[in-house]
Amino acid sequence: MTDISSARIIPFPRRPAEAPGGPTAVPDQPPAMDNPTERLQRALAALERAVAEQRVAVGQWRGALQGLRGNVEALRGSLTEYDQSLGSLRGQVEQVNQNARGLEAWADAALEAAKPRPDQPK
Repeated sequence: MTDISSARIIPFPRRPAEAPGGPTAVPDQPPAMDNPTERLQRALAALERAVAEQRVAVGQWRGALQGLRGNVEALRGSLTEYDQSLGSLRGQVEQVNQNARGLEAWADAALEAAKPRPDQPK
């Protein structure tokens, strides 16, 4: 069985309190006419319903965790693709930067060559 660190607790159903002015029975004592076997059967039925609700809740929780796991895996894949795209883009930007620096050096050399020399006639 897996270790479950948290679960939703469903409280055990209680009898409603008597209205003010009603019979003054001690809340922890059953009415005198209740059959102990019937009370036990009702309690067991309520316990079985509570356990069934707990099973449903745990199943839903596990389903939500499985969905979250799938979403995290999809996000991991998307981030990996994004990282690869950025790596490719970085290489392209470096290539364009090198080309731009080469053109800048060529333009600087062309401007320098076009300047009139003091020893040359105009």
